[in-house]
Amino acid sequence: MRNNIYKTIIAGGVILSMTTLAACGGKGGSPTGSADAGASADKAKPAEASGPVTVTLSVKSSNRFLDLAKQKFEESHPGIKIEIKETIAAPKTDGKTVVRNGDKPDPKDTEKFVTTVNTELMSGKASDIIVTDGSFPYKKYADKKLLENIGDLMKNDSSFKREDYYTNVFDAMVYKNAIYALPAKLSFNWLVGDQSALGGAKIADSKWTWKDFKDVVEPFAQDANKDGVQDGFALVNTDAAGLFSLMVDSSYGKLVDWSAKKFDSQSFTDMLKLSKAMSDAKLITKEKLDRANVLFQTFSPIQYEDMIMILQMQFAGNGALYNVPSYNDTKGLSFTSDTLLSINAKSKQKKEAWEFVKFLLSEDMQKTRELQGFAVHKKASLARQEQLKEIGASNGKMQLKMIGKDGKEFSPKPPEQKDIDRIEQALAGVRTYAETDPTIKAIIEQEAAPYFSGQKSAEEAAKTVQNKVNTYLQE
Repeated sequence: MRNNIYKTIIAGGVILSMTTLAACGGKGGSPTGSADAGASADKAKPAEASGPVTVTLSVKSSNRFLDLAKQKFEESHPGIKIEIKETIAAPKTDGKTVVRNGDKPDPKDTEKFVTTVNTELMSGKASDIIVTDGSFPYKKYADKKLLENIGDLMKNDSSFKREDYYTNVFDAMVYKNAIYALPAKLSFNWLVGDQSALGGAKIADSKWTWKDFKDVVEPFAQDANKDGVQDGFALVNTDAAGLFSLMVDSSYGKLVDWSAKKFDSQSFTDMLKLSKAMSDAKLITKEKLDRANVLFQTFSPIQYEDMIMILQMQFAGNGALYNVPSYNDTKGLSFTSDTLLSINAKSKQKKEAWEFVKFLLSEDMQKTRELQGFAVHKKASLARQEQLKEIGASNGKMQLKMIGKDGKEFSPKPPEQKDIDRIEQALAGVRTYAETDPTIKAIIEQEAAPYFSGQKSAEEAAKTVQNKVNTYLQE
């Protein structure tokens, strides 16, 4: 979730540049091959006498993936024009959209986007397609019958082959037996742990909760050699409120039940108390410490290469990936997406809008580097995984130049097959979409603050949040 707390962190340094010196084929900024006219299963529609049909697309800020898709789609579909409507204009350089991965979104920009789309949907003047970064509360509008069931569009289109995709990802988006938002790409939510520091700690991360996490890290929050320095911290640069925010993000589905329009105040209370207890026990610290004192770092990769780089750079090459703990009933690895696709149920160009959505999901578009994420199309993803074998290879096809915060250059080694296989296992096995809602998150953070400052009990804070969230859910 680009709009949540997860982000890629390289302990002890920041990647300042990742430059692909050479890549496999392709032109025009698409090293892995451009999306050609055959990407869509249907033939291009002939232009009507009155001119081409215009499909409008609302997005907070556009990016190279959407820009490239618009260009390629219009070339292969001369009867359809795509109009991208940005709420917040993306920065431009040399006429191209700049993608600033990892930037923390401005809450004001998110609020402006959500408010704009809300007004348009409620007035019947929304764009044909809505692309959101995960901040748009699509279930709210699905309940109002304002979004199309994309699941039905898939089912009724013989040209769309569902088996070409990671269907478990589609299943994770089902709400009331329908799909109202479809991810064009994914990012995963991981923890990277220092295997050397953790030693033989047994971690059943496929089902662990935050209480389990506490039990794992407690033995390391000691001063074994009595030198006055704590041996390790579970997380650094994280206070009680920050840890609580992590818990909420990973367990949102447990706290908020959109179908029943209810908020789980007991789970909320438990999270509040646990996060404070871990802070009081000095299992976490808000200080920025040397990597030797850190047991875990949060990690949300947005590129295939990130999965290889993190294991080679983090914790002196001793890093291992773990699922983020959760209180959800369906525990395990979760994913986010900054490109969720929804179709306006009142669109007059519903057929054409679906054609463009299919194009965004096509193999050729999914394997472009402009995607900036993990593909939902199987063949496209496998092609990207295969290219990872060229990292650090002597043939020079995929030479990545990594420069750390200390200014030293890092030359990655060719990845092991097991590290590449981990990507496919994640894509084929993920079951949970890490949903969030900026309005609910704001309520939670605002009302949790008095608890952490000692002004309210956990129960009092939970009651206030429950009342406000339930009111919002039932609007």
